[in-house]
Amino acid sequence: MRKKLYDLLNHQAPGSLQRGSTVFMVVVIFMSSIALVLTSEPAVEIRFGRLLGAVEVVASLVFLVEYLLRIWTAPEQYPLRSSWSSRVRYLTSFMGLVDLFSFLPFLLMLAGSQQTPVLMLLQLTRLLKLTRYSLAFDLLADVLHDEAESLLVSVMLMFIILIFASVGIYTFEHQVQPDAFGSIPHAMWWAIVTLTTVGYGDVTPVTVQGKIFATLITVVGVGLVSLPAGIIASGFTEQLRLRRERFQSEVEQLLQDDGHLSSEDMGQLERDRQELGINRDKAELIISQVQQREQQWLRKHQDSGGTGAHGTRT
Repeated sequence: MRKKLYDLLNHQAPGSLQRGSTVFMVVVIFMSSIALVLTSEPAVEIRFGRLLGAVEVVASLVFLVEYLLRIWTAPEQYPLRSSWSSRVRYLTSFMGLVDLFSFLPFLLMLAGSQQTPVLMLLQLTRLLKLTRYSLAFDLLADVLHDEAESLLVSVMLMFIILIFASVGIYTFEHQVQPDAFGSIPHAMWWAIVTLTTVGYGDVTPVTVQGKIFATLITVVGVGLVSLPAGIIASGFTEQLRLRRERFQSEVEQLLQDDGHLSSEDMGQLERDRQELGINRDKAELIISQVQQREQQWLRKHQDSGGTGAHGTRT
């Protein structure tokens, strides 16, 4: 029973039951978040307050039940740990805290606390639960993990340029504009806005030296801000390539067994496709290409007087 619930909660259950539970949770998360945002509008709150409140009650109860079930099934996720240790690990994990905050503010308000922006912010962390229901987030997590060192270098470089820009504009402008550039920490606001190319325009240099310096910083900022985006984009491309190669390797391995893909093999490949987040059309193309290569190799091997389908490839 516990294993079945764990599979259902973690997208490992078969068939329509898994799809139904996923759709249900996604709808609950979206509806509750929209209802929570609408309660901040006085006119909407006056007219639909009870309905929005009912949505929040139902959603919080759903999240509470899910949280308790995840605590109970945690030993299935960490089979090498004791039941107590597995549950503590889930409770202290990032997603465990997200699950807790998704309904904790509701319990606090039931206990007499008033709705505050802080509690509302905690409630909206439930949107992070969506990361469980989209393979795109898994792909992003893998990219960030693989490119962590490069991203760290780019962040460090941005920090160095930020300090340099703050000190430079402070040097040129602090005597003329003591309110805006009276200290280096004050000048950091201008540096951040300029380096990110946002350009609010609330503080601007007025001296000739300051304007020249600001021009150089703006040019540097354009390339600097695009650096992390480029790293992540290339990481996505590389991760997608690796996943397709992994899927292709699975197809080749299954075909090497008997030269054919049985219904069981196709079911395994479909599960692999979903796990790897590969488009169905792309997966079918990979399977077709591998099958064609396999057939060509078999024909060539047989024509050359080889030992047949199970001969050794060269």
